[in-house]
Amino acid sequence: MEHTGTAVEAAWHEAMRAPSGVFTTLVHPETLERGIARAAETRGPLAERPLAVKDNIHVAGLASTAGTLALRGFLPRAHAPAVARLIDQGMIPLGKTGMHELALGVTTTHGPFGDLRNAVDADRVAGGSSGGSAVALARGVCAHALGSDTGGSARIPAAFNDVWGFRPSTGRYDPSGVVSIAFSRDTIGPMAAALDGIRALDRAMTVSPRNGREAVGRRELLRIGYDPADLDHCDEAVRLAFLAAVRVLETSAEVELTPVSLRELNERAESFGGELADHELVPSLRSYLASDPELPTFEEVVSQISDPHVAAMLSRSLAAQAEQGVWGSRWHRLMTDSARLRSAVVTAYVRNCLDIIVRPSVPVLPPTLVEVEAMVNPERDHLFRTIIRFTALATLVGAPSLAMPLGQLIGHSMTGLLIESLPGADERVLAAAHTLETILAGVGHEG
Repeated sequence: MEHTGTAVEAAWHEAMRAPSGVFTTLVHPETLERGIARAAETRGPLAERPLAVKDNIHVAGLASTAGTLALRGFLPRAHAPAVARLIDQGMIPLGKTGMHELALGVTTTHGPFGDLRNAVDADRVAGGSSGGSAVALARGVCAHALGSDTGGSARIPAAFNDVWGFRPSTGRYDPSGVVSIAFSRDTIGPMAAALDGIRALDRAMTVSPRNGREAVGRRELLRIGYDPADLDHCDEAVRLAFLAAVRVLETSAEVELTPVSLRELNERAESFGGELADHELVPSLRSYLASDPELPTFEEVVSQISDPHVAAMLSRSLAAQAEQGVWGSRWHRLMTDSARLRSAVVTAYVRNCLDIIVRPSVPVLPPTLVEVEAMVNPERDHLFRTIIRFTALATLVGAPSLAMPLGQLIGHSMTGLLIESLPGADERVLAAAHTLETILAGVGHEG
């Protein structure tokens, strides 16, 4: 067997040895061998690279549980189209990674398959909902993984585990073959040990061919907006990490930092984001469960929920449907609110002549498992809102948002920067991330 095939087999054995909950299932050795043989015939940056896939994204022949008991017997007959594109590029799936139940949480705890520990500090949570993919990357099992991101589910665990996580513009990748919980906001989220891995995954999964014109209008200087008031919501470790990064960027001749106020945008997002989540959850999940006769019914899924907080979210969504149904005046108002928020975001970028905005990835370091396990639902509601404070805005407007790990660059572990831009400006975000990575890496851990 060629060297690369041996490396893939080594990754599979590392996955076998990973802590409980990182992988929910692994491909059979014979399937792995067939994948290695097929991948050896392809060329490109992803050829013969192992891939970890979140357990709500279909891989043919592997159980797709979405972290919940009722789905543990479901074996998709086909790959999700985005996964198929990666396999066509020569990638080799290793298996499915653990996640917060139904992707409805930010800790990857309280589920039926056990709690997942942070790869940097085992006393802390891994984050979620794509916790298993982040931990697999951080532990060096593989360099590429898929998560999903509805409100921060790829970016949050990426920040907590010192890896990279990307939410693309909504619609950039084919959303089929993924358990849906919010049809206007769901997307697959590439995750990787390095920025180059994010860029390679993004190129392979993007549905529309590139025309090379996204960068039109960019200036010689990269103009970066940031809101100092964001730090009012951060704990001391995150505040210090963000300030350390800002101090380095301020000394660079390649960028220009501009303080801006995001207060109005944040308030608009907070005014309807939770209501939109309640309105979409049950219809989205019902639609997914009706997509294949082998899937259980919605009622069967609900009856076997393990996490009391997930059960409460489903109950709130059911109540929202009972009140007005799916397509009533409430839905019209929510879509109008979303459109107005997108318009306000565009205005903020244009008015301030910004290329990107940077924010802390998450306001707090990952809480401890002991803390989270002791929380009752109202406390978990508060923790959920706290953790998604900065990831929510890009979600609601369908904009690209990349979590850059500051632990890798300047030594502030389990935190990072969000790099964001306008909807459709994914290439701008990824190019800006390369610039920022080069600047920050230049000072190393002394920054």
